[in-house]
Amino acid sequence: MILKAFTFNSFGVNGFVLSNDAGDAILIDPSVSNEREEAALANYIATNNLTVRHLLNTHLHLDHVLGNAFVAKTYGVQPEAHEEDAFMLDLQEEQSEMFGLPLREPSPGLGNYLAEGDAVEVPGIHLQVFHIAGHSPGGIAFYCEKPGEVNGQKKVPPLLFPGDIIFAGSRGRSDLFGGDEEALVSGIKSKLLTLPKETVVFPGHGPMTTIADESRWY
Repeated sequence: MILKAFTFNSFGVNGFVLSNDAGDAILIDPSVSNEREEAALANYIATNNLTVRHLLNTHLHLDHVLGNAFVAKTYGVQPEAHEEDAFMLDLQEEQSEMFGLPLREPSPGLGNYLAEGDAVEVPGIHLQVFHIAGHSPGGIAFYCEKPGEVNGQKKVPPLLFPGDIIFAGSRGRSDLFGGDEEALVSGIKSKLLTLPKETVVFPGHGPMTTIADESRWY
């Protein structure tokens, strides 16, 4: 697997491109917000001869979906996320005003609903879906239990892409659009902190962490 991380828009959203040796690519929260960011993402995809197979959203707060329209039009894929967050796509203008984030083009509707226990795959890359409500009703984390070789490094531990569910030293806020603090903490404890301690966590904002480090806070 090749893993490329980007940081997009004024909210500092971490977006990821996962690809295999054949050039099949999975995009997670590619929330480009201007022409410069669009070019950076497109140049990486073109330079590495990638074919985008999936556009995944960990949740549908505006800062994480700003690039959906660009990716959908450019690569012919539709966003995939949890059904319980779909209502937020009808609130993109309201979110733009609330967060002060310019909305260049609204995200299209979801092309596929993801739910607890689903898997998103391309050859050599298997992502398991965990549904953890609380930051948003349909928040999901993507877990790669056996990433194999990553960026030339062998014996890589499991990888987790939790969006805004958990950060390094903190967790997502629960006061927006159907948030629920109790559900968030419960989901983190029961589904994330039970993962192997060496699991490397790539949050939706901020630096990487590990399950071992985050377990200290609960």
